[in-house]
Amino acid sequence: MILFCVYSVSQIRIFEEFARRMPETEPCFFLSFNDAKEINDTLRSAASSLSSHLEVLSALSDGVADSELDDERRNSDFTRFQEKIPLNESYCNLLFRQKAACRKLLNEKKVDTVIVCEDGPGGCAPLIATAKDMGILVVEMPFGIGEMRDYQMYIENRAEENTLNLVPEDETGRALRQYASKWILPTDYGSITLFPAEFVLARIAAGLDLPEPWVVHGGPADALFVESDAMERIYKRENVPTAKRIMTGSCYADTVYDEINSDPALKRAYETASLINPEKPRILIALPPSYHGERKAEFATYKETLERLLKGCKAAHPHGHITVSVHPAADAPTRQMIAVLADDVSEDWLLRLIARTDVFVPVFSSTTRWALMAKKPIVNYDLYQFDLPTYDTAPAVFTTTKLDVALERLGDILATPESYHRAALEVSDCSSEWGMMDGLNFERIWSTLGDLRKANREARRPLSVTRRVLSLFRKRQD
Repeated sequence: MILFCVYSVSQIRIFEEFARRMPETEPCFFLSFNDAKEINDTLRSAASSLSSHLEVLSALSDGVADSELDDERRNSDFTRFQEKIPLNESYCNLLFRQKAACRKLLNEKKVDTVIVCEDGPGGCAPLIATAKDMGILVVEMPFGIGEMRDYQMYIENRAEENTLNLVPEDETGRALRQYASKWILPTDYGSITLFPAEFVLARIAAGLDLPEPWVVHGGPADALFVESDAMERIYKRENVPTAKRIMTGSCYADTVYDEINSDPALKRAYETASLINPEKPRILIALPPSYHGERKAEFATYKETLERLLKGCKAAHPHGHITVSVHPAADAPTRQMIAVLADDVSEDWLLRLIARTDVFVPVFSSTTRWALMAKKPIVNYDLYQFDLPTYDTAPAVFTTTKLDVALERLGDILATPESYHRAALEVSDCSSEWGMMDGLNFERIWSTLGDLRKANREARRPLSVTRRVLSLFRKRQD
Protein backbone atom coordinates (compact mmCIF):
# COMPACT_ATOMS: atom_id res chain seq x y z
CA MET A 1 0.00 0.00 0.00
CA ILE A 2 1.28 3.46 -0.95
CA LEU A 3 0.49 6.49 1.18
CA PHE A 4 0.74 9.95 -0.42
CA CYS A 5 1.25 12.68 2.20
CA VAL A 6 -0.05 16.08 1.13
CA TYR A 7 -0.49 19.55 2.60
CA SER A 8 -1.81 21.75 -0.23
CA VAL A 9 -3.76 21.70 -3.47
CA SER A 10 -0.52 22.48 -5.33
CA GLN A 11 1.11 19.39 -3.87
CA ILE A 12 -1.66 16.97 -4.73
CA ARG A 13 -1.37 17.80 -8.44
CA ILE A 14 1.86 15.85 -8.88
CA PHE A 15 0.48 12.95 -6.84
CA GLU A 16 -2.69 12.90 -8.93
CA GLU A 17 -0.68 12.60 -12.13
CA PHE A 18 1.45 9.83 -10.67
CA ALA A 19 -1.44 7.88 -9.10
CA ARG A 20 -3.49 8.14 -12.28
CA ARG A 21 -0.71 6.33 -14.16
CA MET A 22 -0.20 3.62 -11.54
CA PRO A 23 -1.47 0.07 -12.21
CA GLU A 24 -5.08 -0.35 -11.04
CA THR A 25 -3.96 -3.26 -8.89
CA GLU A 26 -1.72 -0.97 -6.79
CA PRO A 27 -3.71 0.39 -3.82
CA CYS A 28 -3.04 3.89 -2.49
CA PHE A 29 -4.57 6.60 -0.32
CA PHE A 30 -3.80 10.14 0.81
CA LEU A 31 -3.04 11.73 4.18
CA SER A 32 -3.43 15.48 4.75
CA PHE A 33 -1.54 17.22 7.54
CA ASN A 34 -3.40 20.46 6.87
CA ASP A 35 -6.13 21.52 9.32
CA ALA A 36 -8.03 23.82 6.92
CA LYS A 37 -11.44 22.35 6.07
CA GLU A 38 -11.70 24.07 2.68
CA ILE A 39 -8.34 22.72 1.54
CA ASN A 40 -9.11 19.24 2.85
CA ASP A 41 -12.43 19.24 0.99
CA THR A 42 -10.53 19.94 -2.24
CA LEU A 43 -7.94 17.27 -1.45
CA ARG A 44 -10.70 14.79 -0.62
CA SER A 45 -12.40 15.46 -3.94
CA ALA A 46 -9.11 14.87 -5.78
CA ALA A 47 -8.57 11.59 -3.94
CA SER A 48 -12.12 10.47 -4.72
CA SER A 49 -11.60 11.17 -8.42
CA LEU A 50 -8.86 8.53 -8.29
CA SER A 51 -11.15 6.03 -6.53
CA SER A 52 -9.11 6.58 -3.40
CA HIS A 53 -9.73 8.41 -0.13
CA LEU A 54 -8.22 11.05 2.15
CA GLU A 55 -7.37 10.74 5.83
CA VAL A 56 -6.74 13.88 7.90
CA LEU A 57 -3.98 13.74 10.52
CA SER A 58 -5.64 16.13 12.97
CA ALA A 59 -8.81 14.00 13.04
CA LEU A 60 -6.80 10.81 13.50
CA SER A 61 -4.81 12.43 16.31
CA ASP A 62 -8.00 13.35 18.15
CA GLY A 63 -8.86 9.66 18.27
CA VAL A 64 -5.61 8.54 19.88
CA ALA A 65 -6.12 6.77 23.21
CA ASP A 66 -4.10 7.72 26.30
CA SER A 67 -2.49 4.28 26.30
CA GLU A 68 -1.28 4.80 22.70
CA LEU A 69 0.12 8.20 23.68
CA ASP A 70 1.93 6.64 26.63
CA ASP A 71 3.40 3.96 24.37
CA GLU A 72 4.88 6.62 22.08
CA ARG A 73 6.44 8.39 25.04
CA ARG A 74 7.95 5.18 26.41
CA ASN A 75 9.41 4.26 23.04
CA SER A 76 11.21 7.59 22.72
CA ASP A 77 13.95 9.52 24.50
CA PHE A 78 11.35 11.80 26.06
CA THR A 79 12.09 10.88 29.68
CA ARG A 80 15.83 11.40 29.18
CA PHE A 81 15.29 14.84 27.65
CA GLN A 82 12.63 15.74 30.22
CA GLU A 83 15.25 15.37 32.95
CA LYS A 84 17.71 17.67 31.15
CA ILE A 85 15.81 20.42 29.35
CA PRO A 86 12.64 22.49 29.78
CA LEU A 87 9.85 21.03 27.66
CA ASN A 88 6.48 22.41 26.65
CA GLU A 89 3.99 19.68 27.55
CA SER A 90 1.38 20.88 25.05
CA TYR A 91 3.82 20.74 22.15
CA CYS A 92 5.09 17.33 23.23
CA ASN A 93 1.58 15.90 23.58
CA LEU A 94 0.64 17.22 20.13
CA LEU A 95 3.66 15.60 18.47
CA PHE A 96 3.34 12.28 20.30
CA ARG A 97 -0.37 12.10 19.46
CA GLN A 98 0.46 12.68 15.81
CA LYS A 99 3.12 9.98 15.91
CA ALA A 100 0.71 7.55 17.58
CA ALA A 101 -1.94 8.33 14.97
CA CYS A 102 0.56 7.76 12.15
CA ARG A 103 1.76 4.48 13.64
CA LYS A 104 -1.79 3.18 13.94
CA LEU A 105 -2.63 4.26 10.39
CA LEU A 106 0.50 2.74 8.88
CA ASN A 107 -0.16 -0.55 10.67
CA GLU A 108 -3.86 -0.76 9.87
CA LYS A 109 -3.40 0.10 6.19
CA LYS A 110 -0.30 -2.14 5.86
CA VAL A 111 1.60 0.72 4.23
CA ASP A 112 4.97 -0.21 2.76
CA THR A 113 5.75 3.07 0.98
CA VAL A 114 5.24 6.71 1.99
CA ILE A 115 5.60 9.38 -0.72
CA VAL A 116 6.00 13.01 0.35
CA CYS A 117 6.69 16.29 -1.45
CA GLU A 118 9.34 17.35 1.03
CA ASP A 119 10.94 15.91 4.14
CA GLY A 120 12.53 19.05 5.61
CA PRO A 121 10.98 21.55 8.01
CA GLY A 122 7.87 21.86 5.83
CA GLY A 123 7.24 18.12 5.74
CA CYS A 124 5.03 15.97 7.93
CA ALA A 125 7.67 15.09 10.51
CA PRO A 126 5.54 12.73 12.67
CA LEU A 127 4.63 10.59 9.66
CA ILE A 128 8.13 10.51 8.19
CA ALA A 129 9.84 9.73 11.51
CA THR A 130 7.30 7.02 12.40
CA ALA A 131 7.54 5.41 8.96
CA LYS A 132 11.33 5.36 9.22
CA ASP A 133 11.09 3.86 12.70
CA MET A 134 8.85 1.11 11.31
CA GLY A 135 11.20 0.36 8.43
CA ILE A 136 8.79 1.75 5.83
CA LEU A 137 10.25 3.25 2.66
CA VAL A 138 9.99 7.07 2.47
CA VAL A 139 10.44 8.76 -0.89
CA GLU A 140 10.35 12.43 -1.93
CA MET A 141 8.53 13.46 -5.09
CA PRO A 142 8.97 17.27 -5.12
CA PHE A 143 6.13 19.50 -6.30
CA GLY A 144 8.13 22.72 -6.56
CA ILE A 145 11.72 23.85 -6.46
CA GLY A 146 12.32 24.72 -2.82
CA GLU A 147 15.53 26.55 -1.98
CA MET A 148 17.11 27.98 1.16
CA ARG A 149 16.60 31.38 -0.48
CA ASP A 150 12.89 30.91 0.19
CA TYR A 151 13.68 30.94 3.91
CA GLN A 152 15.71 34.12 3.47
CA MET A 153 12.60 35.88 2.15
CA TYR A 154 10.63 34.48 5.07
CA ILE A 155 13.23 35.90 7.47
CA GLU A 156 13.09 39.34 5.83
CA ASN A 157 9.29 39.41 6.03
CA ARG A 158 9.23 38.29 9.67
CA ALA A 159 11.93 40.83 10.53
CA GLU A 160 9.77 43.65 9.15
CA GLU A 161 6.86 42.37 11.22
CA ASN A 162 9.13 41.94 14.27
CA THR A 163 7.99 38.31 14.59
CA LEU A 164 11.26 36.41 14.19
CA ASN A 165 11.89 33.43 16.47
CA LEU A 166 14.96 34.82 18.19
CA VAL A 167 16.88 32.38 20.39
CA PRO A 168 16.03 33.37 23.96
CA GLU A 169 18.74 34.15 26.51
CA ASP A 170 17.35 31.85 29.19
CA GLU A 171 17.19 28.18 30.11
CA THR A 172 15.28 27.34 26.93
CA GLY A 173 17.86 29.13 24.80
CA ARG A 174 20.73 27.34 26.53
CA ALA A 175 19.05 23.97 25.97
CA LEU A 176 18.50 24.87 22.33
CA ARG A 177 22.17 25.71 21.84
CA GLN A 178 23.24 22.47 23.52
CA TYR A 179 20.83 19.96 22.00
CA ALA A 180 19.57 21.59 18.80
CA SER A 181 22.35 23.91 17.65
CA LYS A 182 21.88 23.05 13.96
CA TRP A 183 18.36 24.52 14.16
CA ILE A 184 19.90 27.91 14.96
CA LEU A 185 20.68 30.24 12.07
CA PRO A 186 22.86 33.34 12.65
CA THR A 187 21.39 36.37 10.85
CA ASP A 188 21.83 40.13 10.82
CA TYR A 189 18.84 40.26 13.17
CA GLY A 190 20.34 37.81 15.66
CA SER A 191 20.32 34.03 16.05
CA ILE A 192 16.95 32.60 15.04
CA THR A 193 15.06 29.33 14.60
CA LEU A 194 12.44 28.53 11.98
CA PHE A 195 9.97 27.47 14.68
CA PRO A 196 9.58 28.77 18.25
CA ALA A 197 12.39 27.50 20.50
CA GLU A 198 10.03 25.48 22.71
CA PHE A 199 8.58 23.70 19.66
CA VAL A 200 12.05 22.83 18.37
CA LEU A 201 12.95 21.28 21.74
CA ALA A 202 9.67 19.35 21.74
CA ARG A 203 10.57 17.98 18.30
CA ILE A 204 13.96 16.87 19.59
CA ALA A 205 12.38 15.12 22.59
CA ALA A 206 9.77 13.47 20.35
CA GLY A 207 12.40 12.10 17.97
CA LEU A 208 11.62 14.56 15.16
CA ASP A 209 15.06 16.06 14.63
CA LEU A 210 16.26 16.77 11.08
CA PRO A 211 19.68 16.30 9.48
CA GLU A 212 19.44 19.79 7.88
CA PRO A 213 16.69 21.90 9.50
CA TRP A 214 17.17 24.86 7.12
CA VAL A 215 17.03 22.84 3.89
CA VAL A 216 13.71 22.15 2.15
CA HIS A 217 14.78 18.58 1.40
CA GLY A 218 16.97 18.26 4.49
CA GLY A 219 15.08 15.43 6.16
CA PRO A 220 15.59 11.66 6.50
CA ALA A 221 13.75 10.34 3.41
CA ASP A 222 15.38 7.35 1.74
CA ALA A 223 15.33 8.86 -1.75
CA LEU A 224 14.61 12.07 -3.61
CA PHE A 225 13.36 11.73 -7.19
CA VAL A 226 15.12 14.39 -9.29
CA GLU A 227 13.17 15.76 -12.25
CA SER A 228 15.96 17.34 -14.31
CA ASP A 229 19.63 18.26 -14.62
CA ALA A 230 18.77 21.78 -13.50
CA MET A 231 17.14 20.51 -10.33
CA GLU A 232 20.13 18.23 -9.73
CA ARG A 233 22.36 21.34 -9.68
CA ILE A 234 20.02 23.06 -7.25
CA TYR A 235 19.94 20.04 -4.91
CA LYS A 236 23.73 19.88 -4.96
CA ARG A 237 23.84 23.57 -4.06
CA GLU A 238 21.40 22.83 -1.22
CA ASN A 239 23.69 20.05 0.09
CA VAL A 240 21.15 17.26 -0.42
CA PRO A 241 23.22 14.03 -0.05
CA THR A 242 24.34 12.39 -3.29
CA ALA A 243 23.13 8.97 -2.14
CA LYS A 244 19.64 10.35 -1.65
CA ARG A 245 19.25 11.88 -5.14
CA ILE A 246 17.99 9.66 -7.97
CA MET A 247 17.52 11.05 -11.48
CA THR A 248 14.12 9.85 -12.68
CA GLY A 249 12.39 12.78 -14.35
CA SER A 250 8.93 13.94 -13.30
CA CYS A 251 5.31 13.31 -14.20
CA TYR A 252 5.14 17.07 -14.79
CA ALA A 253 7.11 16.51 -18.00
CA ASP A 254 4.84 13.64 -19.02
CA THR A 255 1.81 15.89 -18.55
CA VAL A 256 3.31 18.53 -20.84
CA TYR A 257 4.30 15.83 -23.31
CA ASP A 258 0.79 14.33 -23.34
CA GLU A 259 -0.86 17.73 -23.77
CA ILE A 260 1.39 18.76 -26.65
CA ASN A 261 0.92 15.44 -28.43
CA SER A 262 -2.85 15.58 -28.04
CA ASP A 263 -3.13 18.33 -30.68
CA PRO A 264 -1.28 18.40 -34.04
CA ALA A 265 -1.05 22.20 -33.93
CA LEU A 266 0.61 22.13 -30.50
CA LYS A 267 2.99 19.40 -31.61
CA ARG A 268 3.96 21.28 -34.77
CA ALA A 269 4.62 24.48 -32.81
CA TYR A 270 6.75 22.58 -30.27
CA GLU A 271 8.80 20.79 -32.92
CA THR A 272 9.35 23.84 -35.15
CA ALA A 273 9.70 26.56 -32.47
CA SER A 274 6.82 28.47 -34.06
CA LEU A 275 3.56 30.13 -33.07
CA ILE A 276 0.57 27.83 -32.65
CA ASN A 277 -1.51 30.24 -34.74
CA PRO A 278 0.52 33.10 -36.31
CA GLU A 279 -2.66 35.14 -36.74
CA LYS A 280 -3.55 34.99 -33.05
CA PRO A 281 -0.60 34.63 -30.64
CA ARG A 282 -1.46 33.20 -27.24
CA ILE A 283 -0.15 34.88 -24.07
CA LEU A 284 -0.51 33.15 -20.71
CA ILE A 285 -0.17 35.22 -17.52
CA ALA A 286 0.33 33.41 -14.20
CA LEU A 287 -0.60 35.73 -11.36
CA PRO A 288 0.75 35.43 -7.81
CA PRO A 289 -1.19 36.28 -4.67
CA SER A 290 -0.76 39.82 -3.43
CA TYR A 291 2.41 40.48 -1.44
CA HIS A 292 1.83 44.22 -1.33
CA GLY A 293 2.66 45.31 2.20
CA GLU A 294 5.11 42.42 2.60
CA ARG A 295 7.42 42.94 -0.37
CA LYS A 296 8.66 45.92 -2.34
CA ALA A 297 6.63 46.45 -5.50
CA GLU A 298 6.80 48.72 -8.53
CA PHE A 299 3.25 50.04 -8.15
CA ALA A 300 1.29 51.14 -5.11
CA THR A 301 -1.46 48.50 -5.18
CA TYR A 302 -2.05 44.98 -6.43
CA LYS A 303 -5.05 46.22 -8.43
CA GLU A 304 -3.02 48.88 -10.23
CA THR A 305 -0.31 46.32 -11.01
CA LEU A 306 -2.76 43.88 -12.57
CA GLU A 307 -4.47 46.58 -14.62
CA ARG A 308 -1.18 47.80 -16.05
CA LEU A 309 0.08 44.27 -16.69
CA LEU A 310 -3.06 43.04 -18.46
CA LYS A 311 -3.54 46.17 -20.56
CA GLY A 312 0.14 46.12 -21.52
CA CYS A 313 0.03 42.47 -22.59
CA LYS A 314 -3.10 43.16 -24.59
CA ALA A 315 -1.29 45.96 -26.42
CA ALA A 316 1.72 43.76 -27.23
CA HIS A 317 -0.03 42.35 -30.30
CA PRO A 318 -3.19 43.62 -32.04
CA HIS A 319 -4.67 40.11 -32.23
CA GLY A 320 -3.12 38.55 -29.13
CA HIS A 321 -5.26 36.28 -26.96
CA ILE A 322 -4.72 36.78 -23.22
CA THR A 323 -5.36 33.91 -20.81
CA VAL A 324 -4.93 34.50 -17.10
CA SER A 325 -4.33 31.80 -14.52
CA VAL A 326 -5.63 33.34 -11.30
CA HIS A 327 -4.11 32.43 -7.97
CA PRO A 328 -6.58 30.56 -5.69
CA ALA A 329 -6.16 33.31 -3.06
CA ALA A 330 -7.57 36.00 -5.40
CA ASP A 331 -10.78 37.57 -4.09
CA ALA A 332 -14.00 38.12 -6.06
CA PRO A 333 -13.34 41.80 -7.01
CA THR A 334 -9.90 40.87 -8.35
CA ARG A 335 -11.38 38.04 -10.41
CA GLN A 336 -14.05 40.35 -11.79
CA MET A 337 -11.50 42.95 -12.87
CA ILE A 338 -9.36 40.29 -14.57
CA ALA A 339 -12.40 38.88 -16.38
CA VAL A 340 -13.02 42.30 -17.91
CA LEU A 341 -9.43 42.85 -19.06
CA ALA A 342 -8.48 39.32 -20.19
CA ASP A 343 -9.84 37.20 -23.02
CA ASP A 344 -10.01 34.14 -20.82
CA VAL A 345 -9.71 33.40 -17.10
CA SER A 346 -8.84 29.75 -16.60
CA GLU A 347 -9.06 27.46 -13.59
CA ASP A 348 -7.31 24.68 -15.53
CA TRP A 349 -4.00 23.36 -14.28
CA LEU A 350 -1.26 25.80 -15.23
CA LEU A 351 0.88 22.96 -16.56
CA ARG A 352 -1.67 22.20 -19.28
CA LEU A 353 -2.20 25.88 -20.03
CA ILE A 354 1.54 26.32 -20.63
CA ALA A 355 1.51 23.55 -23.21
CA ARG A 356 -1.28 25.41 -25.04
CA THR A 357 0.26 28.89 -25.09
CA ASP A 358 2.93 30.73 -27.10
CA VAL A 359 4.47 33.07 -24.50
CA PHE A 360 4.48 32.64 -20.74
CA VAL A 361 4.41 35.69 -18.45
CA PRO A 362 4.97 34.58 -14.84
CA VAL A 363 5.62 36.75 -11.80
CA PHE A 364 8.60 34.69 -10.62
CA SER A 365 7.21 31.23 -10.18
CA SER A 366 8.59 27.71 -9.94
CA THR A 367 6.22 26.93 -12.82
CA THR A 368 8.66 28.77 -15.11
CA ARG A 369 10.57 25.51 -15.39
CA TRP A 370 7.51 23.97 -17.03
CA ALA A 371 7.59 26.63 -19.75
CA LEU A 372 11.26 25.86 -20.28
CA MET A 373 10.37 22.19 -20.75
CA ALA A 374 7.68 23.16 -23.25
CA LYS A 375 10.10 25.48 -25.15
CA LYS A 376 7.94 28.57 -24.58
CA PRO A 377 9.53 32.06 -24.53
CA ILE A 378 9.31 33.50 -21.01
CA VAL A 379 8.97 37.10 -19.86
CA ASN A 380 9.43 36.96 -16.11
CA TYR A 381 8.12 40.11 -14.42
CA ASP A 382 9.76 40.02 -10.99
CA LEU A 383 7.10 42.26 -9.51
CA TYR A 384 8.05 41.67 -5.87
CA GLN A 385 11.81 41.72 -6.45
CA PHE A 386 12.44 38.19 -5.24
CA ASP A 387 15.73 38.13 -7.15
CA LEU A 388 16.01 34.34 -6.87
CA PRO A 389 18.99 32.56 -8.47
CA THR A 390 16.82 29.70 -9.73
CA TYR A 391 17.06 30.49 -13.43
CA ASP A 392 20.53 32.02 -13.51
CA THR A 393 21.70 29.16 -15.72
CA ALA A 394 18.79 29.68 -18.15
CA PRO A 395 19.55 32.90 -20.08
CA ALA A 396 16.38 32.38 -22.14
CA VAL A 397 14.34 33.40 -19.07
CA PHE A 398 14.05 37.16 -19.50
CA THR A 399 13.69 38.70 -16.05
CA THR A 400 13.06 42.30 -15.05
CA THR A 401 11.55 44.20 -12.13
CA LYS A 402 10.23 46.90 -14.51
CA LEU A 403 6.89 46.36 -16.20
CA ASP A 404 7.71 48.64 -19.15
CA VAL A 405 10.82 46.59 -19.88
CA ALA A 406 8.85 43.33 -19.64
CA LEU A 407 6.19 44.61 -22.02
CA GLU A 408 8.81 45.85 -24.47
CA ARG A 409 10.38 42.37 -24.50
CA LEU A 410 6.95 40.78 -25.02
CA GLY A 411 6.31 43.09 -27.95
CA ASP A 412 9.69 42.23 -29.49
CA ILE A 413 8.99 38.50 -29.24
CA LEU A 414 5.58 38.84 -30.92
CA ALA A 415 6.60 41.43 -33.51
CA THR A 416 6.82 38.86 -36.31
CA PRO A 417 6.70 35.07 -36.70
CA GLU A 418 10.47 35.23 -37.26
CA SER A 419 11.13 37.12 -34.02
CA TYR A 420 9.05 34.56 -32.16
CA HIS A 421 10.98 31.73 -33.81
CA ARG A 422 14.29 33.22 -32.65
CA ALA A 423 13.04 33.58 -29.07
CA ALA A 424 11.67 30.02 -29.04
CA LEU A 425 14.98 28.65 -30.34
CA GLU A 426 16.77 30.33 -27.42
CA VAL A 427 14.53 28.42 -25.03
CA SER A 428 15.03 25.20 -26.99
CA ASP A 429 18.79 25.46 -26.42
CA CYS A 430 18.36 24.94 -22.63
CA SER A 431 15.00 23.15 -22.55
CA SER A 432 16.40 19.65 -22.01
CA GLU A 433 18.12 20.77 -18.79
CA TRP A 434 14.73 21.40 -17.18
CA GLY A 435 12.85 18.22 -18.01
CA MET A 436 12.90 14.97 -19.96
CA MET A 437 10.28 15.38 -22.65
CA ASP A 438 10.19 11.79 -23.88
CA GLY A 439 6.92 10.74 -22.27
CA LEU A 440 8.70 8.04 -20.26
CA ASN A 441 9.15 9.74 -16.90
CA PHE A 442 6.45 7.73 -15.12
CA GLU A 443 7.99 4.47 -16.37
CA ARG A 444 11.38 5.53 -14.98
CA ILE A 445 9.89 6.58 -11.65
CA TRP A 446 7.73 3.47 -11.30
CA SER A 447 10.66 1.19 -12.14
CA THR A 448 12.93 3.00 -9.66
CA LEU A 449 10.26 2.91 -6.98
CA GLY A 450 9.78 -0.81 -7.58
CA ASP A 451 13.50 -1.42 -7.10
CA LEU A 452 13.52 0.63 -3.89
CA ARG A 453 10.47 -1.17 -2.51
CA LYS A 454 11.99 -4.57 -3.29
CA ALA A 455 15.28 -3.62 -1.65
CA ASN A 456 13.45 -2.31 1.41
CA ARG A 457 11.41 -5.52 1.72
CA GLU A 458 14.60 -7.56 1.52
CA ALA A 459 16.22 -5.43 4.22
CA ARG A 460 13.21 -5.90 6.52
CA ARG A 461 12.90 -9.66 5.97
CA PRO A 462 13.65 -11.62 9.17
CA LEU A 463 16.89 -13.58 9.01
CA SER A 464 16.69 -17.35 9.04
CA VAL A 465 18.58 -19.17 11.77
CA THR A 466 21.34 -20.09 9.30
CA ARG A 467 21.63 -16.50 8.04
CA ARG A 468 21.72 -15.19 11.61
CA VAL A 469 24.59 -17.54 12.47
CA LEU A 470 26.49 -16.55 9.32
CA SER A 471 25.85 -12.89 10.06
CA LEU A 472 27.20 -13.19 13.61
CA PHE A 473 30.20 -15.15 12.31
CA ARG A 474 31.05 -12.47 9.76
CA LYS A 475 30.74 -9.73 12.38
CA ARG A 476 33.18 -11.59 14.63
CA GLN A 477 35.58 -11.95 11.71
CA ASP A 478 35.37 -8.22 11.05
